[in-house]
Amino acid sequence: MASWSNRRVVVTGGAGFLGSFVVERLRKTNWCTDVFAPRSREYDLREKEALVEKLKPHSVYHLAGQSMPSFSFTHPGETLKTNIFSTLNLFEAIAECSPETVILNIGSADEYGDVKEGGLPVNESAELRPLNPYAVSKVTQDLLAFQYWKSKGLKAVRARPFNHIGPRQSPSFVTAEFAKRIADIEAGTVAEKTLMVGNIEAAKDFLDVRDVVAAYELLVEKGKPGEVYNICSGRAYLIKDIAEKLISLSTEKIEIVRDPSKKRPTDTLAIYGDNSKMRALGWEPRHGLDETLRDLLDYWRERAGSRT
Repeated sequence: MASWSNRRVVVTGGAGFLGSFVVERLRKTNWCTDVFAPRSREYDLREKEALVEKLKPHSVYHLAGQSMPSFSFTHPGETLKTNIFSTLNLFEAIAECSPETVILNIGSADEYGDVKEGGLPVNESAELRPLNPYAVSKVTQDLLAFQYWKSKGLKAVRARPFNHIGPRQSPSFVTAEFAKRIADIEAGTVAEKTLMVGNIEAAKDFLDVRDVVAAYELLVEKGKPGEVYNICSGRAYLIKDIAEKLISLSTEKIEIVRDPSKKRPTDTLAIYGDNSKMRALGWEPRHGLDETLRDLLDYWRERAGSRT
């Protein structure tokens, strides 16, 4: 990796699940000296212009936003406003005040949405067919990045991460929800030894958060502005198998119970990505699913123990 001394980096959403791992990784590497992680996820244009003009960052990791598809169904306006206009303001600020800054725009595999028959694994040229307001907001961010690269020369690299999991993730997301519930059962803080699930026949592409962060860092260094890159494991795992794997790590006898209220109004039955563009840059996943699930469960065990 290139050694860039005295480089400033801005991580929007740096206090969040993924952002916290990005900040940690950047502070451990030798190519940047200052990492700034603003807490607000919205910031108006003037605030962002002031920040960018002051710092003239080498790069920006744009992670901030509303990140839950389920929340977007009940709060579509808030989701669209937060994700689209915060991104627009950031792009405007960089184009105006620091045009040499590299910006990594974080999209989502949810942009692909309703994948056509025969379309797996999904590659970056697949049609975007979003199925929820969150996904629509991410499509808009993604296309804004492309437009600002074409029209204003913004050094925008576009990432489309699939499902990333690991310690610190909110239990609003399925694997963390399962792990927290199992840890609470083990700690005796819940009475019923049940794991409530929605559509566990769906199959998703899961990747360890640490592998995702490594991909982001590589894209800032080697990614081509204007291009889009899938960040994924390249295979699908049934939600049912994830639940059973986590339960197998526990000594408790836990029953899986279906809860129709947990099903999304729309969802894909199976999706997994083609990661060949990332592999061509020298990236590959280093953390297996079993390792990730153990780390995730141990994270929630520590917190369940501290609550008893």
